[in-house]
Amino acid sequence: MSIQLAFGVTAGPGLSCWLPSSGGTAAPRLAEARVGAHPPGSPVAVGPADADPVEATRQLALLVTGGPEAAGAGVDLGGGFTSARLAGARGDRRDAVLAALRVLGADGAHRLGDRTAVLVALFGPAATKRVGAATNTAVSERRWAALELASAASELLGPEQLERVLDLRTPDGIDPFPRGAASTLADHLSRVLSRYQRPRRLSLIISLWEHVCAELAARQRVARRAATQTRADRVDKLRERHRVHFDEAVLQQLRWSVGETPTLAEAARWRPPPYWTSWELERLLRDAIAATALLRFARTLSDEGIAVAAQRHRAELVAADECLTEEQRADAARRPEGAYSHPARPGCYVHHLVQSLSPDRPISAKTENQVKTRVAMARNYGVVVFDTVTQLLGELGDPLQNCWDACKPWHVAALRPWRTALGYVRAPRSWEQPPLSDVHADSPDLPLAQRIGTADPAEVEAPHDLLWLADLADALAPFHGSDSAEVRHERPHPDLTYDAPPRPEPGRPRADSVPLAAAAVAQLVMFGATPPPRCGSWAELAAGVSADAVVAEASVGAFPIPPELSAMDGQVVAGLTVELGHEPRQLAGWSSYMGNCIGESWYADKARRGLCVLMALRDPADGRVAANLDIRRHTGGWHVYELRARFNDDVTPALEKHIKRWVDGIPVPAPPEPEPLVPVPPVRARRRPVATRLPSELVTALTKAVERELTSTAAVSARRTYAALASGLGRPGRPADFEPDAAVIALKRRPGHTDLVRTALDSGLSAQALWQATRVRPLTAAVESLREHERLGALTNGSPLPRTLRALARLPEIAPAHAMDVVARAIRAAMGELVGDDALARSVAHRPSTELLCVLAIATTCTAGSHDTVQVAGARKTAVPGFPASDLSDEDGPWRAAMAAAAELGAPVDVFWEHIAEHGLVVPAALVGASGWPVLWSRAHR
Repeated sequence: MSIQLAFGVTAGPGLSCWLPSSGGTAAPRLAEARVGAHPPGSPVAVGPADADPVEATRQLALLVTGGPEAAGAGVDLGGGFTSARLAGARGDRRDAVLAALRVLGADGAHRLGDRTAVLVALFGPAATKRVGAATNTAVSERRWAALELASAASELLGPEQLERVLDLRTPDGIDPFPRGAASTLADHLSRVLSRYQRPRRLSLIISLWEHVCAELAARQRVARRAATQTRADRVDKLRERHRVHFDEAVLQQLRWSVGETPTLAEAARWRPPPYWTSWELERLLRDAIAATALLRFARTLSDEGIAVAAQRHRAELVAADECLTEEQRADAARRPEGAYSHPARPGCYVHHLVQSLSPDRPISAKTENQVKTRVAMARNYGVVVFDTVTQLLGELGDPLQNCWDACKPWHVAALRPWRTALGYVRAPRSWEQPPLSDVHADSPDLPLAQRIGTADPAEVEAPHDLLWLADLADALAPFHGSDSAEVRHERPHPDLTYDAPPRPEPGRPRADSVPLAAAAVAQLVMFGATPPPRCGSWAELAAGVSADAVVAEASVGAFPIPPELSAMDGQVVAGLTVELGHEPRQLAGWSSYMGNCIGESWYADKARRGLCVLMALRDPADGRVAANLDIRRHTGGWHVYELRARFNDDVTPALEKHIKRWVDGIPVPAPPEPEPLVPVPPVRARRRPVATRLPSELVTALTKAVERELTSTAAVSARRTYAALASGLGRPGRPADFEPDAAVIALKRRPGHTDLVRTALDSGLSAQALWQATRVRPLTAAVESLREHERLGALTNGSPLPRTLRALARLPEIAPAHAMDVVARAIRAAMGELVGDDALARSVAHRPSTELLCVLAIATTCTAGSHDTVQVAGARKTAVPGFPASDLSDEDGPWRAAMAAAAELGAPVDVFWEHIAEHGLVVPAALVGASGWPVLWSRAHR
């Protein structure tokens, strides 16, 4: 009995397929024993039926430790056995070879068989000797990311360009290709870059690599900064140490005022001097300067090393060191019994850095270790000081008073030297924070931005502006992943947020990895966006695609949400927050992170028509999408149609069970009561006139509707495609050059189109482009938009026209639309004649679409026996293999939707179910090729 394997391979006679035992204790199992019972793509060992498979399956288990993909590469397992996967595996052979190389390494690469065959699987025709040498170097150095990218780009680049890609390096600790399939990336790169010349393609691919590496390096720096700091859970110890020391001053003032041992009542009645708030705020300002200096030094120390940090921040540290006197440092460093070991104020450690990192002293290993130990407290000092300042400002009641008699506004002498050393992190001319109120008449009453004018900002700035507090928040932000803090100007102090998660720039696709960055742009291209004709980098390309008007237009259409589901938005289910999909750009955002095909227009079309409701299930801890959910309403209520984790992985069984139970419990509203039937009087028979004149209002309305349809973007694009098709009407070597409108007329007058379409497909015209053009029927669309369209029905179905409608179709305003409809039906009939032709199959396989695949499969099945075919689904089976799952009997599925289009190709769709019962669903053999149906179906949904 033959076994179907992945990538169109069949185990020959005399061979058996063995599945490895679970846990390695039981004997291997024969795959033939229960055909169809094993998961699609399961790894197997293929070898002689009479050979002992124990050792081979043990080697197979070692090979697939990291995943089953490597088994599809045909790895030699010894004893005459090779690895393989059962039919239904995702991806193609290139993905399998890449996965196997990661496991085998350079020393075990010989187990993959012939070296030339391996290179061809990875790079196709571009597999030259020099590419092979560069591949060996990449494998030896374990530069898997460069190898994956080169394999994915092999269809777009030449051999010399592939050598440059294979030579790409990454910074230490960076992996720009941690997950994802090279076959999927190849399709995404082809969609985005195929319109460019090869030199531009290479520069954009290298720019993509550098873009992702730079983004990952920035995240690595953030993680490294946080790792250099004392754990955040110890901040409470420092907070208590700082509070006790801070309160000691007011307690001492209390004792000076009422005695050494004040009673509780005396302490309650006592009020600090009017200048006390200003004095405490000055202490905190000096602590904020010191904490800011420590944080800025700590960031540079983590990113660039101690030598750079010492040189760059010397002036800042010296200015911050002047904020405390020797006596104040001694008081802050004095440790009460049982208190936290670190000083109460950050200025103590600033002073230590100034002393240890003197320019005339070399930095020894001991000095560096001491510096790092003290700088590790920078973040916690910054948090404690920031929280204390905001708490004090929040409790601020009366205006500030600088001294007993308020002889001058509140002033802090340390601010000016600090500003001279630091400069301005934030632009002072944009600082719109209202200043703190002060009893003195000369105190600032307008925001700093409004007071500067043409003066030096340092001359105008006052401590009341609280720009120094924003400096502290900005210094904290890099340790939480942001370049600066978020600010909202409020009274009495600004609302500063330094620990908010970084927000992606609007319209900027994610750069988590090379596959996800490419997928994000490809999803927008599939929505209809056009890559810019000139761009020097991947960032410019992504920005141009995102800004394309086609994407903006596609984002307008909101999805209808049934009333029983609208309240589910934001609901928590199984610990995950539900987010309903409302418009296509939202789906593209999900897809760019998840690495799946939910952003494709097929899903958006279904959701826009109300046939499904799409959701993202987000982890409330970090806001990331954990799974995508597609639910649909059938008889009996709502049911889960698809539930997938990132990269289309399966969710955990527990989560799947919980989600299905939740969806099954969604209430379905009762259907409305039917309205009572109104009795209809019998229609009297009357003699029809020989010819009926159409009302002028109807003709006028149709003319306006036709004009609107002819000027649509889709109609313009269709005419351009017909012009490309009509170029084949010229003589050999001299293609015809028609204007788009003239091309439609020329095609309409041509009696047959089969040879013309075959020639165009062989010359490079895409079958998908031709199919999209024939979907455009301007006259049909115009008629269907009218209320009285029944009277004009013959104009839309290709049937012979009565005399009145013939005259209407010849009107100059209507004739171009009528010609486009006629040509569209004729071209589809010609494509029906080519269902078994290799030219059509090759073109569809190159750029597959869901509808076109379904139409060709239906047409082939209805005419089975007349073409060389491959069975996709067995007799009397309605479930079609491949992801996403589909069923021939699904009323809302792609197969039922494609029936009408298959009929336009001339397929006898009335016998479809009879043929399904007899020989199952079949497709042209040339369509699936070596990769198999599941791969083709998956590619059509990317």
